[in-house]
Amino acid sequence: MISAPANLATANGLSIASTGTTIPVAFAPLVERVHAIAQVIDAAIADDLEEVTQPELRQAVTYLFEGKGKRLRPFLVITTAEAAGGRFEDAIPPALAVEYLHNLSLIHDDMMDGSTERHAQSTLHTRFGLNLSLLVGDLLYAKAVEQSARIRRHALRMVHVLGQTAKQMCYGQFDDLNFERRLDLDVEDYLRMASRKTSALYRASCLFGMLTADADEADLLAMATFGEKIGTAFQIWDDVLDLQADPLRLGKPIGLDIRDGKKTLIVIHFLKHASPAARGRFLKLLGKRDLNGELAEAISLLEETGSIDFARKLAIDHLIEAKQHLAVLPDSPHRVLLNLYADFMLQRRH
Repeated sequence: MISAPANLATANGLSIASTGTTIPVAFAPLVERVHAIAQVIDAAIADDLEEVTQPELRQAVTYLFEGKGKRLRPFLVITTAEAAGGRFEDAIPPALAVEYLHNLSLIHDDMMDGSTERHAQSTLHTRFGLNLSLLVGDLLYAKAVEQSARIRRHALRMVHVLGQTAKQMCYGQFDDLNFERRLDLDVEDYLRMASRKTSALYRASCLFGMLTADADEADLLAMATFGEKIGTAFQIWDDVLDLQADPLRLGKPIGLDIRDGKKTLIVIHFLKHASPAARGRFLKLLGKRDLNGELAEAISLLEETGSIDFARKLAIDHLIEAKQHLAVLPDSPHRVLLNLYADFMLQRRH
């Protein structure tokens, strides 16, 4: 069994690990802790996949986890569990479950989007083909069920949460695809999609952490709401990053959502508030794969209408609401980390 490394906790309850990441000093403890937990999770995944003996299947599933994943959701499971009085080691299986489900969703997203790269690495289906990639996805779901049942006293509920989460993610992905054909969307449509596609897994991460710690129901539900709110903020901020991030750090060209015709929150707000002329021009650009020099014009239209600023503010509002729910946890270094985690959502550059 893999346990917490010796350097994971210090006198102040935080990790001391070197990440080489340039961030505001206030976030250094968080990034160090995320890095340390990611190392534990990566080792646990490697151990768990030892049973995969077919060479091609093993190569494909191992390749998937060689990417640049930050393991943010496992961090949330483990840190929530510890903040509520649970043990690090007990939270590893449910942390693996959410990481497996997350990576399964990435496989499907890349297939549906026809993406050839993710974080400067060939996508699984591009490298290994559709058939093998589908098998990897099936394997990951089976692994997620297996790991979510490891906390015996809560096995039934955890497996139920996993199934509900996977179902909501499917509904959200369908909404996202369906939005491409619609022009009558409003902010509530977007928030419902985001709560399914992205927030559901953050909510599950907090639920798993609290269940691991045997938290009472009221506290459990409060932290589930925390996860849901930060998940929505994460999705909104992804929309902003797609337009304004450094493409090298983002791991893909900027403006892909516009090229793909995605109805992000920013686009939905724009279509509701732009002048008829600006709206008409933008719709000619939306979904155009070979934008080239016209991408700057499309982004400028979104900026002039205040749509990017609107998305930023809404993300901040969700994080403010999220942090209020941390009050159910006792004061501790782990609660401080969760507070930093929420703030860090808007510090991400990829």
